This record gives sequence, structure tokens and C-alpha cells, in this order.
Amino acid sequence: AHGSLRELQRMITQATGRSAVLHYAFYGCHCGWGGRGQPKDATDWCCQRHDVCYDGLLQHSCNAKQQHYYYRWHGSRPACAKGSWCAQLSCECDRSLALCLRQHLSTYRAALRFYPQFACQ
Repeated sequence: AHGSLRELQRMITQATGRSAVLHYAFYGCHCGWGGRGQPKDATDWCCQRHDVCYDGLLQHSCNAKQQHYYYRWHGSRPACAKGSWCAQLSCECDRSLALCLRQHLSTYRAALRFYPQFACQ
């Protein structure tokens, strides 16, 4: 992973206390690469919303997956550093996802890890 994906993994791990790759990379129908069908739960919905956020930036020639940015922690929340508009908005997409995932930790379901994509409709 390079660019924003490395930051995203670190931010999710810091926000949730869980490994981003192990717990979220293949969760439900929308966490990780791609995404289709109805989100399976609130955590999956967070990921769908993040996909929409990235897609919106892509329409303005900002590839959030490759955009490098900086952030730091203010108490228990990540804060995006000033940078180009693309860097700042990429960071905000990731920040929203990390906080959303943390908010829904209590309803996280281990059964949705490594969920088969063919079951997503």
C-alpha cells in the first residue's frame, strides 16, 4: 500500500484499537476493495459511505487512494493537517471512516470478516 492507503490503515488501527487489515480489509460487502449490494451492518455502511466519498473526489481528478496527507491526534480524534485540497479532503474521507468504525465497534460481527463477495446483492 502506498499513498493514502497506508495512512488509512494506520488511522483505522489507532482509532479502533484493531488491525485494519485483519478486521476490516475483507469485512462485509463494502470494506476493502470494490463493493456492491446492500451493506450488511453499520460497519459495512461506514465503508460504503467511504467509497462514495472517494468516488466524489475522483470525479474532480483527486485520486484519494494515492493521495499522501498528514494528520495528528487531538485527544481521541484525528485532525487533518493543511495541505492541497485533494490531500485535505482525502484525509477527511478517511477520518470520517475511522471515527464511524470506532462508533460501531459494539455491533462489529466476526462472521462478516472475509465475507464472500458473491453473496453481496
